[in-house]
Order: sequence, then C-alpha cells, then structure tokens
Amino acid sequence: MKKIDKKIIQMKKYDLLSCPKCGSAFTVEGKSLKCPSGHTYDISKKGTVNFVLGYGEENYNMSMLEARERVIEQGFFNEIVRSVCEEIYAYFLASGREEEPIRILDAGCGDGSHIDMIGRYFTEKGIDTELIGVDISKDGISIAGRKDNEVLYFVADLSHLPFKENSFDVIVNILSPVNYKDFRRVLKEDGLCYKVIPDSGYLKELRKLYGLPEYKNQEIVSHLRENARVLKERKIRAIENVEAYADDLLLMTPMLWDREILDPGAKLTDITIEAELFTFGF
Repeated sequence: MKKIDKKIIQMKKYDLLSCPKCGSAFTVEGKSLKCPSGHTYDISKKGTVNFVLGYGEENYNMSMLEARERVIEQGFFNEIVRSVCEEIYAYFLASGREEEPIRILDAGCGDGSHIDMIGRYFTEKGIDTELIGVDISKDGISIAGRKDNEVLYFVADLSHLPFKENSFDVIVNILSPVNYKDFRRVLKEDGLCYKVIPDSGYLKELRKLYGLPEYKNQEIVSHLRENARVLKERKIRAIENVEAYADDLLLMTPMLWDREILDPGAKLTDITIEAELFTFGF
C-alpha cells in the first residue's frame, strides 16, 4: 500500500481534523481534505498536509533540520525523550485505561524524530498509540514524512491547530514555543501536557565557547505558571560526548549562527544537556 493511502486511512480512523480557517470538520475526498465552507488542503504523496500554505517558518532550513535529525539519531536528546516517556507512561497507568490507545500530539515536532521515538517506547510497553506531529516548518515536516512509521505529520501553526476540541490525551512540547489557548482547546479535559524548557546549564560549553551568557528560563516558566496548572516538575541532566557529530550539532543550533567561536582551535567533546520537564493541565 502506498504511504499516502495508508495515511488517509489513519486520518479517517482518527477523525480529529478540523479546518484551521473556520473550525469545521474535514471530510476526505480523493487525496484532499475539504470542509463545508470549501476550504481544501491536498494530501502529499508522503501523507502529510500543509495547513499554512503561503507562510511559515523559514529560519529553520532543510540542512539545519537534517543535521538535527542526525544529532537525534546519535542519541543527543535521549535523556529528554526518555524522561518525557516515563512521565506519560506513569500518567497512562494511573488513568486505568491500559486497554485504550493513547493519543499523543507532538506540538513543534521539527523533523518528527521525537514523536517517532515516543511511539517506539510505548510499542515496547505493549500500549497502542495514535501519534500526530505538527510543526510550522514545511521542511521539517518534509523530513518527517520520509519516516516509515505510524505518525501523522502536518505543517500547522500552533495558534491554529487543525484539530477538533478535546482530541488529545497528551500534548508534548519539547524545546519549542507553545500556545496555551489552543493547547487547552484540543486537549481532553483529563489530558496532560509535557513541556521541556532549557535550564541554566543547557549547552553551557557551547555558550561559553561562543561568548554567550547563561541561559535564563524564568520568563518562560512564569508564563507557563500564569496560563496553566503545573502538576509536576522534573529536572533533566545529561552529559553527551559529541566528538563524532560536532559539526552537525553546531549546524542545528540557531543561537550560534553568524557568531564567531572565541577559540578556533577548541575541540568539542562533552556537552551538557540540562532542562526542566513540566507536567501541566488546565
């Protein structure tokens, strides 16, 4: 079966898509999504849909996103993804719904690797999932669409998510912007969100090497607390040796673009990953 046909079957089964322009439910007609108001979006050969035609995030280009994909494949973000999976798994067990699939949205999924890893984690646990990834970068979703998995990927604006109300058990938001209003709309009443925010030691070796100040997350955390009900906080810390893929790490890190290294002869070895994982609801 062609990938597009497989993804269309999933879209029909999940029945969660709604028009980001008018909020009406979509129907699948041929290889397009159409709403009663006449808004139409084509489904690509990869089974992805672009809901932000005509605009989008162009800062993250294909080479940067492919470098990010390779860095993820090397395991750089494994500790972050593992922590997120453990928290979701604990929530799922406590909910008493082991026989039901858990529907997870990765909001700001980039190249789609993290939601793919989350899916594999739950498959190993014997738990069915329905997985969706969205990002405003069309290049990111183009890369995601190459993957051979069960995830539905869409180009979408986080402030106008193309989903019906109360669609998701879980929303994951890893090192990405957030829109609390639309998260609240598409999250089920008893659903939870998991947001990863960089902490002060995040990539501190790179920051020092490029003359950047320590990362400060107070404003982002304060905004989270003002807009949601924080239920749990978890510190994440890991040291990763990046010698084998240092060039890709530099390429995928926007804060370093157009900046000159202070010590051109320096060799990148161990890099600190320090972040906070917030579990919250509304």
